[in-house]
Amino acid sequence: MKKAIFGILLTMVLFSGCAKKTLYIKIAPPRNKTEIRSERPGIKHVWVDGYWQWHRKKENYVWVQGSWIKKKEGKIWIRGSWERTRRGWKWVKSYWK
Repeated sequence: MKKAIFGILLTMVLFSGCAKKTLYIKIAPPRNKTEIRSERPGIKHVWVDGYWQWHRKKENYVWVQGSWIKKKEGKIWIRGSWERTRRGWKWVKSYWK
């Protein structure tokens, strides 16, 4: 019984560090840049717009250039965005839907 309880507690401790904490930024992100798209590499590619990413060491936003990525059949790309909250700005990740 003690081994089972110890195993459960150990698992809880190990996995508690895996959860990502939401990072809140007090500074609003800059306006998005207008990008010139390169030539589409193929019909199975979709353009992903660039975005501002928070750089912890620089304590500032850095621009991540847009790029072409391969489509996932039957899915659409949902663009990530910065969302204003009471605690500050938080990044809502991009994903396939």
